[in-house]
Amino acid sequence: MMDMDKGKYFSLNHVATRIWDFLEQPLTIDEICGLLLDEYEVSEEQCRSEVGEVIAEMVSLGVILEK
Repeated sequence: MMDMDKGKYFSLNHVATRIWDFLEQPLTIDEICGLLLDEYEVSEEQCRSEVGEVIAEMVSLGVILEK
């Protein structure tokens, strides 16, 4: 992924890429976790924590806006 305005590249792992894909729709963290829990063997608690971290990092990098 590239930020054209800043000229920076961002690399996403497979799960972060799935989260990015889900962000095309207006989904909550709970809804994103529900979708990820269907795809991956992970606890709900770990999923919520890690999705929150990925989204927070995307916000801090300016690649998504927080509503």
